[in-house]
Amino acid sequence: MRYLNWCFVLVLLGSSLFVASAFGSSRDKGVVVKAKDAGVTMSPNKYIQDNMYFSPGTIEVKSGQTLTFEYEKKTMEPHTLTIVKQGDLPKTGAQVENCSACQKLATGHLKNPKAEPGPSNPIVHWTLNKGKPGLDTVGDSIAIDSTAKPAHTKNSIKVTAKAGTTLYFLCAVHPWMQGKIVVK
Repeated sequence: MRYLNWCFVLVLLGSSLFVASAFGSSRDKGVVVKAKDAGVTMSPNKYIQDNMYFSPGTIEVKSGQTLTFEYEKKTMEPHTLTIVKQGDLPKTGAQVENCSACQKLATGHLKNPKAEPGPSNPIVHWTLNKGKPGLDTVGDSIAIDSTAKPAHTKNSIKVTAKAGTTLYFLCAVHPWMQGKIVVK
């Protein structure tokens, strides 16, 4: 009989876990976007390729849900997740090297927005809100930097855009890193 009671308890526990996972829970942690770095590849006298990217590149999130931006593993490069107009996403090498949206939108993260970023001009504003609090409009941006003192390897923010909105983003430091947020 004791064996049957334990089986019943295990079946109830398993059913509860299934229901909780199928319907979500009030402790939903939202979605995670990782800055990944697969290194650099090159072909002598031909090209160099920097393999940093967002994963996933397309995110589906409910309005009001939290988005967490973090490193996949410890890295030395700072990154931003900056909301831009779709038409401002660089499509060529020349546009990447002179990203006007990057220069215009993400400099507010820096101690001195008019100076070059670097050790003497660190990131001091980890979250920029151009609209209401949260990610909802062009110019909203969050940053991470493992070299900061103290290190800032993760940043979380609510996605406050209305359901049906698509937000496009890039890394203002590495503008070939691009993605979109589909708000449900």
